[in-house]
Amino acid sequence: MDLILMRHPPPDVASTVCYGRTDLPVDAVRFDACVAAMRASLAARLDGREPVAIHSSPLRRARCAADALAASLGVPVKEDARLAEMDFGVWEMRPWDTLDRNDLDAWARDINGFAPPGGEPARDIVLRMAAWARGLRGVGSAAQDVHVAVAHAGPIRLHTATALRMPTTACLTWALDFGALCHLHIADDGHARLMRWNV
Repeated sequence: MDLILMRHPPPDVASTVCYGRTDLPVDAVRFDACVAAMRASLAARLDGREPVAIHSSPLRRARCAADALAASLGVPVKEDARLAEMDFGVWEMRPWDTLDRNDLDAWARDINGFAPPGGEPARDIVLRMAAWARGLRGVGSAAQDVHVAVAHAGPIRLHTATALRMPTTACLTWALDFGALCHLHIADDGHARLMRWNV
């Protein structure tokens, strides 16, 4: 099975703001060009194959792109809340430089277990992404299936690390641009191989 995870187009928010589960609109100025680039990159990876579906986070910045990709391919969109970005709790929509330094230090010391007040820890994202990916390999799936998902940088990085059996936080510093993809090939025994990153 091939799993292609694509980061959503840019949202309409300043880069200095902490946003996660907040349902932001897309940046209308950059959306069309980003989706066109996503289509081209995806076509190169598919090489004529048709994906089973375009899976999507329910957040608008992902779902709008998923709808556009699915329409051009003639495949359904399957929305799944497990693909949503991390919930940053009370940090949501606050400038990063206004967050409590002690909280940020605590998060840096324990990326897996620390949760922002009212938010979720990285380990919860790992678990929900792993459960979603396992479901793709269920009844009726075939080794040659291709699944495409439009999601978010945090879940994509964390799932990639988990799939490759690396430490959970190993991929957190890897660049992943808006609209870029991660291509994983999942063997029949469940082992993953990274085919492409940030293309």
